[in-house]
Amino acid sequence: MSALDLSDGYTAAEALQQVRSLLNEPTANYWTDDELNKWIQEACIDITTKTLCYEKSGDITLVSTPVLTYGALDGGDSIDDILKIYGAVYYDSTNVYRGLMKIHPRIVGRTQERTPGEPYYYYIFGDELGIFPVSNAAVVTATGKVKVFYSMADETITNLPYYYQPLAIYYAVAMARRKQKMEAEGRQWLTMYINSIHFYRADLYERGIDSKEMFQIPDRAIAVG
Repeated sequence: MSALDLSDGYTAAEALQQVRSLLNEPTANYWTDDELNKWIQEACIDITTKTLCYEKSGDITLVSTPVLTYGALDGGDSIDDILKIYGAVYYDSTNVYRGLMKIHPRIVGRTQERTPGEPYYYYIFGDELGIFPVSNAAVVTATGKVKVFYSMADETITNLPYYYQPLAIYYAVAMARRKQKMEAEGRQWLTMYINSIHFYRADLYERGIDSKEMFQIPDRAIAVG
């Protein structure tokens, strides 16, 4: 296997080869390629679900027929498959850009902006994304769109950031050893996997908001007398 390019990470074939290298089985004998690949995919789903590391953005093209909610993005991603939406921005061909405010569905119709036209708010209900106010012909003429920023679960190792990819390999090796009834070694690999996920979540995605006290200059005056 060639040197790993951090900008690209592992391909699916390289990940499988790395798992086989750690198992000391270069070609299929005890473990099939199919079952090892499935364990890698299981790990990718678990990693992207627990860490929200698979971040994407996509557009919703607004329509003139009054529509309160949309079930999918233009690219095909279903709202039901999205784990978390971080924000949404309205933009159109007239260079209007506006960040939309997230609201609770019970507020729909009770906001100051409620006449059909450019949107100001978005909300999530069930498996759909609501955009309010509803659009009108002028918005459609201006090719109004809402860009959504979100995280999804995914089974493909090439969609993981490169620093998460070794975790999928740890998981696959753990499952392989457990199938082999080598429980102690399997638990070691699984512990490495779980601890690494906790580390990345705490270090990359769960940082607290800086408090004002953190920016205060400490009082180093010395009391006299």
